[in-house]
Amino acid sequence: MYLDPNINKQGDLYLVDDPATKVVTVAEIKEHLRIDTTYEDTLLGLYIDSATEMAENYCARHFITHEYELYFNEVVDKASLIFPDCTLVVHTGGNSPYGVNVIDENGFQIGSDAAYLDAFSNPSIVYLASTYPAILRNTKKDASNVFWYRFKTGFGDAASDVPQAIKQAIMLIVGDMYYFREDRKRSFPMASEILLQPYKCYH
Repeated sequence: MYLDPNINKQGDLYLVDDPATKVVTVAEIKEHLRIDTTYEDTLLGLYIDSATEMAENYCARHFITHEYELYFNEVVDKASLIFPDCTLVVHTGGNSPYGVNVIDENGFQIGSDAAYLDAFSNPSIVYLASTYPAILRNTKKDASNVFWYRFKTGFGDAASDVPQAIKQAIMLIVGDMYYFREDRKRSFPMASEILLQPYKCYH
C-alpha cells in the first residue's frame, strides 16, 4: 500500500484542480436553519466551507471531483491513490495529460494509458499494465518526481452527484456551528457522524 513505507515508496501528491462547486449552498442552509434574511450569508458560506472540509477529512475523501498527480522518483508498478473512487485521466488529444506520465532519460515528458485500477480497493490501487513500454522505465537520472499518475477522485462534478446523506451531515454540522458559535470541546454532532460513516475511507 502507498501509505506503508515499509512496503512501498511514498510519492508527492499535487492538487491539479480544486473546484469551486459547493456540496451545499447558502440557500439550502438558510432553508434548513429557517433563516430569511441575508445579513449572515457570508458567515454561512464560511461555515459551509468549514463543515465540508471537516466531513471530507473525516471520510478521507473528496465529495466533488478533484484532480491530482501523484509523483515518484522512479517508475512504480503499484501505488495507492490515497482516495477511493478514483479514475485515471484519459488522453483525449492535444495537450491533455495521460493517466501515466514519465520524464524519460532524454528529459522528455511522455504519457501512456497503460495502467488500470482495482475498482474494489479502498483507497484505489493503480497498477502498471503489462503493455507499459519497457523503454519508459529508463527515467531521467538524478532527478526527482520523474514518474507520476494523474487521476480524479470524487462522486462527481455536481452537488447532485453527492449522496444525500453526506449533504445532510454537512447541514447538521453547519447548524451546530451556527447555534454554538463559541469555541468549545465538542466532536461532530452524533447524527452527522452516523450519516458519514458509510462513506469513510480506511487507509
